Amino acid sequence: MHKTIKAIAAAAAICAALTACGTAAEKQTKTEAPEVTGEYKTTILKSGKADAIVLTTQKHTVVIDTAEKNDGDEIVEYLKSSGISKIDYLIITHFDQDHVGGAPELMSSVDIGEIIVPDYEGNNAEYTAFTTALSSSGITPTRLTADMSFTLDDVLFELYPAQKSQYMEEDNDYSIVTSVTHGKNTFLYAGDCETERLSELPDQMEMPHTFLKVPHHGVYCKGMDEFIKSVSPQYAVITDSAKNAADDETLALLESAGAKVYSTQNGTVTAISDGKTITVTQE
Repeated sequence: MHKTIKAIAAAAAICAALTACGTAAEKQTKTEAPEVTGEYKTTILKSGKADAIVLTTQKHTVVIDTAEKNDGDEIVEYLKSSGISKIDYLIITHFDQDHVGGAPELMSSVDIGEIIVPDYEGNNAEYTAFTTALSSSGITPTRLTADMSFTLDDVLFELYPAQKSQYMEEDNDYSIVTSVTHGKNTFLYAGDCETERLSELPDQMEMPHTFLKVPHHGVYCKGMDEFIKSVSPQYAVITDSAKNAADDETLALLESAGAKVYSTQNGTVTAISDGKTITVTQE
């Protein structure tokens, strides 16, 4: 009986944490990117088959996803070694363990301005730990229900939420997709989007992008052909591992598109934009 009561209480706490989420501001019209005055950097950390991405403008930081729960310390270490003491926006694309797992450690170690989450409920231990951390932090996250944009220094960020309330591929297809514009360079961070979610994107945004964080660790799915052709990236990064490597079909599509492909199984990938060109390194 006591176990049942505790279970009900835990479930109620989780629901309360995200039911209290604010909703994104009303849908915004297309915003023009500001004039370039400095550099924009993307760092996609080596964290196995998981996403942990740090985006830095001249004076601000955005983090997309936090990998597994054991990766939180490494993300914090990277931020501190880079002289970063505050995250302006933490974007959790969806609630799979390899995207939300490190969030509690990040929240307890670094000042965070705003947390943005998708509009659904997770159902794993990492999600529960995340909602507990939210309650402790006092941060009310923004539950993204409409397109959202913001500018940090000379960089335009545009966020696109899932369009349906239910998907065949639960979790993955709820992924928030982020498009970034820095001068002539554009960056697309596609979470773990699969077939249904990929089919929504052409109606939400302009598809061509210079740089692509390949969706779902390079796993091939129906619709990936059209997606990669429409994005037509010059550079593509896959967050995979030797044990869980990208599918050959996806690699072939990227090669056909003329993209220079990087895999985080070979190390952390850094891309620096000056507004005209992008320089990519790996270590």
